[in-house]
Amino acid sequence: MLVITGGKWARRSIKTPPRRSTRYTPQSARKALFDIVDVSSKTFLDLFSGSGIISFEALSRGAIDVTSVDSSKKACQSILESKNGLDPSADLKIVCSDFRRAIPSLVRKGVEFDIIFADPPFDEQYTKPLIELLEQNSVVLNSRSLLIVETSKRESDSLARTGTLFRLIDQREYAGIVFSIMVKK
Repeated sequence: MLVITGGKWARRSIKTPPRRSTRYTPQSARKALFDIVDVSSKTFLDLFSGSGIISFEALSRGAIDVTSVDSSKKACQSILESKNGLDPSADLKIVCSDFRRAIPSLVRKGVEFDIIFADPPFDEQYTKPLIELLEQNSVVLNSRSLLIVETSKRESDSLARTGTLFRLIDQREYAGIVFSIMVKK
């Protein structure tokens, strides 16, 4: 079980998918992230959702129209069960699809996000293809959108040189992971 760190669901638990390979964003890092990024009244896309904890943290703090994307059916089922346990009417959409299919699908639907959070598997070379895909489908972001990518320290060093549409504005290291915060140029 993972515990939500703030907002209306603070100290409530969510289910975790039955996968040993799922890596969870540490609680202290989640709290720090949401202390520096205001999500209230913002649309929010959570890519590589896993347990959905980032989506639930965002909803708990007032984000609207939250979409969780994960390719694992077990992860998607776990997110749905957690949603139903917290608030079945919560404005959370669950997309059980690979990010390479999900992003173009969201573009076709005319969906746009204020904040995109991505936590791709470390050391599996997803970060660069993800940023390239977002550049090719940039209408999913509005002019003030933030892109936040969680990576290992090693991967974060090359993130500033990835892509041409985004400008790195901040990097924060917590509990062995790095949040790189970018805006559209």
